[in-house]
Amino acid sequence: MPDREIVLLVSVVTPMKFGDLRGILQYVPQFRGRTFVVALDGAVVASPDFSNILLDLAVLRSLNVKIILVHGAAHQIRDLAKRRGVAISNDDGTGVTDDATLELSLDAITRLTASVMQSLTVIKIRAATANAILAHPAGVVGGIDQCHTGAVELVETEVIEGFLQQEILPVIPSLGYDGDARTLRLNSDAVAMEIACAVKASKIIFLMPGEPDFSASSRRGQARQFSAEEAEELRAEVSGKVDKGLYSKLRNAIRACQEGVQRVHFINGYRQDALLTELFSNEGVGTMVFADSYLKVRAATAGDVDEMVLMMRRAIEDEQLVERSRSEILDRLGDYRVIEVDRNVVGFVALHVYASDNLGELACLYIKRSHEGQGYGRRLVADTEKRAAELGLKAIFALSTQAVEYFSEKNGYRRQEDLSFMPKERLAKWNHKRNAVLLVKEFT
Repeated sequence: MPDREIVLLVSVVTPMKFGDLRGILQYVPQFRGRTFVVALDGAVVASPDFSNILLDLAVLRSLNVKIILVHGAAHQIRDLAKRRGVAISNDDGTGVTDDATLELSLDAITRLTASVMQSLTVIKIRAATANAILAHPAGVVGGIDQCHTGAVELVETEVIEGFLQQEILPVIPSLGYDGDARTLRLNSDAVAMEIACAVKASKIIFLMPGEPDFSASSRRGQARQFSAEEAEELRAEVSGKVDKGLYSKLRNAIRACQEGVQRVHFINGYRQDALLTELFSNEGVGTMVFADSYLKVRAATAGDVDEMVLMMRRAIEDEQLVERSRSEILDRLGDYRVIEVDRNVVGFVALHVYASDNLGELACLYIKRSHEGQGYGRRLVADTEKRAAELGLKAIFALSTQAVEYFSEKNGYRRQEDLSFMPKERLAKWNHKRNAVLLVKEFT
């Protein structure tokens, strides 16, 4: 099979460590038989690295992943308009599409679809253009007639699934047709979303020109994974502050997750190997909106303890954590919570309750070094504080030697010089040599 030959070629060209291979193999059963909608910006199709992206798609297909390809053409429409000296009313199918813009868009999109088909043929992937989108005119929006701009009315899933069953890759341009045989210009992000929802795809993968960076316009910093609810809040924060293409993808990602798509990825299509790196690693290299249990804080179980002990060894050596034995953790297992990413435990925390003093201790907070900087520690702190508040505790305290600023500046804890604030039971175990700082957060 041609696809299997491509997998072997990639393995030879890109040396792989055995540890990497183990990490990849955990995803293979999860992906097998699933459907991914891959949405390509026109600029990515025009890039020199596009042939490598198609090889990556071939790798996915060899793992029995069903691929549906949707492409935009804003880059090609702008370029063609410049060469012809035509003033266009919009380039991405989100505003008014006048007669001249529709004519030019049809030309640019048709040529681009043919180019994509040709590139797929070169690497021996069977593909076909799917006329599977029924649309209706967008009508009047904000008091303005959108002319030839359309909105998706129906996805002909039988057409798409028929191709997939024959191992033919459907290529779907951002055009639709209404009941009167009129051609309408569509936004490719919306097309990808509608198709993914209709065929019950597991993923949408947006390959875009550049990094999907929201940090400059959001209080969420460098976070790269968002639940659908968090993404909705992010959308409100960045409205009018980020590129309209990125905003469009975020809006459609949220809607897709609300309609049953498990995960939507935003990836820099110019970055080498970004597609496979994003899909076959816990953290990836892009930004993701998720509707499933990608990220979860849960109660620790006995099955987690050996992993927790192994993880904390380095922190104990660096004197970040106090040593705890396996039996000590098991004795107070109900105090511990873990955070897992894609079913892998990457951190943990404990809440020790001193009922007679109505106080709680936030203890043993740890995040794997490879997963630092993603906000996971703050999630565990917030979860612990929520548990403490639900128990009716008046305050929570932490003892720290190397994370004092983290607790005080990022989580609102204050230094407490008077050690008698601690319960007598805890004060009796105080290690003066460790010289930890007592930090307190009171609940109002």
